[in-house]
Amino acid sequence: MIREQNLCPGDAKCLVAFMHKEGEFERYKNEDAAIVGIMNCGGCEGNKNRAVCSLALLKSQLADLGENVDVLHIGTCIMKFCPRKEDIISAIKEKAGIEVIEGTHKY
Repeated sequence: MIREQNLCPGDAKCLVAFMHKEGEFERYKNEDAAIVGIMNCGGCEGNKNRAVCSLALLKSQLADLGENVDVLHIGTCIMKFCPRKEDIISAIKEKAGIEVIEGTHKY
């Protein structure tokens, strides 16, 4: 199946979970935290190199805006459904240079 969109069709679940500070976002309950970017894995055609390149591009764009990434959450969609999640997660953890949390929401 060829992916026709840039982001997971369940984006709303991650955004609502963040807004309510639920699931893995509960850690921010008493913090002034914000989502500064969302990247995708490349869909079912994606791989670890695509994910690492997407992260590098996101960091570059945020740097131009005077923002930075402190923590990266691996989406529940990858955690539950991706057959290549181990490769993608290990590559991101190796290259991210920031804390990587596996998961977002429990929906």
